[in-house]
Amino acid sequence: MTKIIKILPALIVIAALVLAVSSVWNDSPIVDEIPHIGAGYSYVAKLDSRLNPEHPPLAKDLAGFALNFMDLNQSAFNSRFWLRDVNGQWEFGRHLLFTSGNDAITAVRVAKIPELLFFVFSGILIFVWAKKMYGDKAAVLALFLFSFSPTVIAHSRFVTTDMPALFGVLLGTFFFVRYLKNPSVKNLVVAGLALGVAELTKFSLFLLIPFFILLAAFYGLLIFSEKRWKMTLFYFSRTLIIVLTAYIFVVWPMYALHVKNYPPSLQRTQTENILSSFGRRSLADTVAFFADKPVIRGLADYGLGLLMVTQRSVGGNTTYFMGEVRNYAWKQYFPIVYFLKEPLPFWILLILIWLFWSMRVRFEKNVIQQAWHWFVKLVRNHFTEFAMLLWLATYWYSSITANLNIGVRHLMPTYGFIFILLSGQLVKIYKLVAPKKLFAFTFALYALLGWYLYENLSIYPYYLTYFNQVAGGPAGGYRYVVDSNIDWGQDAKRLADWAEDNDVKKIYFDYFGWADARYYLKDKFMWLRGGQFKNAAEFLRAEPKGGYIAVSATFFMGSFEKPETSYAWLENYPKKAVIGNSIFVWYIPPVSH
Repeated sequence: MTKIIKILPALIVIAALVLAVSSVWNDSPIVDEIPHIGAGYSYVAKLDSRLNPEHPPLAKDLAGFALNFMDLNQSAFNSRFWLRDVNGQWEFGRHLLFTSGNDAITAVRVAKIPELLFFVFSGILIFVWAKKMYGDKAAVLALFLFSFSPTVIAHSRFVTTDMPALFGVLLGTFFFVRYLKNPSVKNLVVAGLALGVAELTKFSLFLLIPFFILLAAFYGLLIFSEKRWKMTLFYFSRTLIIVLTAYIFVVWPMYALHVKNYPPSLQRTQTENILSSFGRRSLADTVAFFADKPVIRGLADYGLGLLMVTQRSVGGNTTYFMGEVRNYAWKQYFPIVYFLKEPLPFWILLILIWLFWSMRVRFEKNVIQQAWHWFVKLVRNHFTEFAMLLWLATYWYSSITANLNIGVRHLMPTYGFIFILLSGQLVKIYKLVAPKKLFAFTFALYALLGWYLYENLSIYPYYLTYFNQVAGGPAGGYRYVVDSNIDWGQDAKRLADWAEDNDVKKIYFDYFGWADARYYLKDKFMWLRGGQFKNAAEFLRAEPKGGYIAVSATFFMGSFEKPETSYAWLENYPKKAVIGNSIFVWYIPPVSH
């Protein structure tokens, strides 16, 4: 390794961290952070996991641990949201942050900072894995693509489960593949512990279990030329031991700690209430039965979360997508959103790789037989790449077929492998390019990487709102998709800053968020709901001297579904301001006489 390559990875990560921290400094807490921060604080302060069971605790624990160093007013624990409500996570979080006399702005910043550990550790794993597979240059390139991805930076700063899930996939798969290649007892134990940590990041990573079983089967059947079935059985049984190790030594103890001060009778009652509408009663009743049983009730709490996520995935969610609002999923949602949310130089790099290899592959007459030989060769000679590709196929399939469209963030568990594979192929092509074409290839590569970095810096500090030029950039993305892709409640504080700077005395605000808008806007804030004013005349009857209206992009686009709630009339007026690409502000002037 040259000196510059030794220093470059650290410089890349440090630069990305500076961008991440400084860009989030004036964010309001996003929608999901309200319950996550409140729940995380309650886990650490009370060792009681009654709040937010639908998400594993690891990311929330980090936020709660950081907040535990602040002298927070704990009156939220005396509220009905903690004492009486069933999973009163939303109001508890709002009360803790905004109405308990705590400094919400500082508390939110403190809660967010430790979440960056998942970004740092993911970067380390990507660098180490790419270096092991393809060498130093590929490692630096993979780290660069990861660290300066607008979507990665956006979600690295949030108290949510998306970046932790990316880390969990990298961690669990790295050590599982290492075990398959070297099945020692030590590697088995480490693989089990790594899987356990992964399962504490996000419930969708339960998919790692069938993925590992399938991976073990491929390894046993295709790697060995003799005793294939014996080796397949060996790896299958050892994979089960890895899974048991994960749950017995990591997941179970972690959840046991979190229910330590959760009254068993209350856990049983709340579990029954939450699962009262769950379809498969045998599963729901089993989890509820064990919810108050000593020793095992920690696993029952884990089971509750898993069933809640399963139920939500089946039930769907209401969202806007390309001119339509509905509560069931579109099959084309994730492919289109992923395309629009990734920088164009990323796609050009993928196209160049595809073109290069397609020109070198020549199929013979027996395409099926040749494809099978190619597949076996891929598994035997490039098993790690095969494992990554299998995960990408598995996770993409499950995402497209699930009845839940929750934004590009849902695809975060695929990002690490994409960057490793892409960087590896670019380095391979670099070595194969003819000397006469090497300068042109190198120039094109550096130009695309420079463009990629420019896309990152150009969207600063509004990383969540990034869209590429096909969507019309961040200013046009809301016409395709909203919610966590562009508008997640992050700009309430920026709206308040804008109102203060422009001497706005009153502003009507339809806010897509769970932060307390009045905390930021104070007496300037007036609630607004779709249909409250159906036209300018109705607004001016309430405000004869004219006034300001602010609407979050999600509610603005979602309002067009029904004429009685539509904000379409506002488009007759020019926008006075666009706050962080996610909140639109209009000024309605008085009628001149």
